[in-house]
Amino acid sequence: MKRNSTKTTLRRTAVWLLFASLPLSQSAAQSILIPQQLLNHMDTYGNISLRNSAELVLPDPLVVEGNLNLENSQIRRLPNTLNVNGNLNLAYSDIEYLPAQIRIGGYLNLAHSKIAAINEGLQVHGDLSLMGTKLTKLPAQLYVGGDLYLANSSITELPEFLVVKGNIYLGGVGITYIPEHAQIDGIIFQ
Repeated sequence: MKRNSTKTTLRRTAVWLLFASLPLSQSAAQSILIPQQLLNHMDTYGNISLRNSAELVLPDPLVVEGNLNLENSQIRRLPNTLNVNGNLNLAYSDIEYLPAQIRIGGYLNLAHSKIAAINEGLQVHGDLSLMGTKLTKLPAQLYVGGDLYLANSSITELPEFLVVKGNIYLGGVGITYIPEHAQIDGIIFQ
């Protein structure tokens, strides 16, 4: 009985990998990647890892009890409603925009991603890393509950009403303007 169960599991995995590697239209991909199939990428703590994955369409809305790791993935779009209770790792990913309805309980790692803009009023309760991105501007009313990392980005000024509870690490980035209403609880390191 155990051997049949193993064969069935291997067959299902092979079918999943076949569909995941095919270039699919968005509607077809949505029908293939359903929440039950995310279970194959979820651990017992509610963390989901799709690191190095092919282009997929995630279910919408998506609630992740732990961390969501999309590092180095070819996923281009996040769900319109995304709630990650832990950390969101989008480093080296193809993500260009964050959804309008996003909640992140931990850090947000966008280092070396293709992010083109960040939502106004974004709240990140942990660290925010924008290292190596092509961003030239941060949004107004950005809240960072930890440290802010800006090394190797093109950001030259900080936004109005910025709140950073930790430090700001510039890594050689020349900040030319710090607004009067910015609240930086830590130190700005060059």
